[in-house]
Amino acid sequence: MKRKRCIIAPHLTSEKTVYLPIQWKQKGAILSIAAGSRVVEDFSISYHQHSQKILLSQDLYHDLLIPYSTKIEVIFDQHTLYIGPFIGIFTAGFEQNAPPLGDRSDFFIQLLQSCRQHSGFAYLFGTHSIDWEKGIIDGLLYQEEKWIKKQVPLPSIVYDRLPNRKAAQSAFIQETKRKLTQDYNIPWFNPYFFNKWEIHERLLTDESTRSFLPHSIQLDPIDALTKIETLLYLHHVIYLKPINGSHGDGIYRLKKSESGIAVCSNKRKTISYDSIDHFVKQLRKDEPIHNFIAQQGIELLHVDHQPMDFRVHTNKNRYGHWTVTAAAAKFSGDHTVTTHHLHGGSIKTLNEAFPDTDKRFKILQQLSETAITLSQVIDEKMPGLIGEIGFDLGIDTSGAIWMFEANSRPGREIFKHASLKNSEWLIGKRIVDYASYLSQTALTTGQASI
Repeated sequence: MKRKRCIIAPHLTSEKTVYLPIQWKQKGAILSIAAGSRVVEDFSISYHQHSQKILLSQDLYHDLLIPYSTKIEVIFDQHTLYIGPFIGIFTAGFEQNAPPLGDRSDFFIQLLQSCRQHSGFAYLFGTHSIDWEKGIIDGLLYQEEKWIKKQVPLPSIVYDRLPNRKAAQSAFIQETKRKLTQDYNIPWFNPYFFNKWEIHERLLTDESTRSFLPHSIQLDPIDALTKIETLLYLHHVIYLKPINGSHGDGIYRLKKSESGIAVCSNKRKTISYDSIDHFVKQLRKDEPIHNFIAQQGIELLHVDHQPMDFRVHTNKNRYGHWTVTAAAAKFSGDHTVTTHHLHGGSIKTLNEAFPDTDKRFKILQQLSETAITLSQVIDEKMPGLIGEIGFDLGIDTSGAIWMFEANSRPGREIFKHASLKNSEWLIGKRIVDYASYLSQTALTTGQASI
């Protein structure tokens, strides 16, 4: 198996011909060309002097449904030239009007452009986009400052960016996922949302990650009150978090007070209750109690009298190894219980948060080593292909590090900070790198979708 990056472009005056670099003449016979799910076998081969360019006659270019000319990775294996990867970004919530994905459209524009810059064909699609009989997709692309639809092959890799758990549970979406992964053997990475308690339990069983976990308890209808009372007695401040929550929504901070407990959330001012029982009864009216975990509160590191935690983003590279692609400091807003940007939190680079070089380097090293270890253990203990994780980590006043959350659909709020744009660029590169790794692995194991 040989891999190389080349520019793929159409040749306008020929028919059923592929033009290869003359250096490839000794590589062996090419009997077929594959692009995603498309394969052509009826063609002739000519050679030219451009060492990094492959030209396809217009008819071959059309038959393979190449969406645009770009520099792309090609793999030569067992007499087949594979062009790709074709990355299908799977999502839901498409709208008829522009922009086609509402307030998520800018995120997808950045993602599509980044994939193209880093030698990958990428398009958006949903359940409605697939023509199963023809084996093609009406893909959504962003080119020349506008959204366009193009017929593209079934992807060689699917990157799951469904917006929420409700969409992920749709029967249509589940069936689409089943057909693409089982009937077509297409690798699908980050295929589900993490459950907070499941992640906690898996990490708790590993000696290398156990120490990063705050004391946490899953609540249940029978003895929720006793569990909350016990945890609050031990730690004085605790948090109640929805097991399937996101963006800091639905989180409560409970703190002992002289008259009972003080409860604060991101949506309400602090409310005093004369007893824990009183609060729990009120909570049961709004949410099933088994949807929550209770977690030890951590006395976080402060900068300028503001508590802070960290978002650390990890991605797999072209060798399937975990790397840190972004790290930023997050500060809580006034009268909020989390540092989430949507609830008034603010974002700073590590340079801004820690002007002292030695201290900044030490903290970045500590965060990076922890995030890599957590990524490796989650990857080992959770099912499916995982190529990207967003961590919320904290450092307490004694310097110990804690993991508050791991997210398989990490948001991009931190990249609104202008100085973190390079990290967003790197994440896009890693997504293409990992897609290339999965494509090559599928070929090696004989599980390719072609």
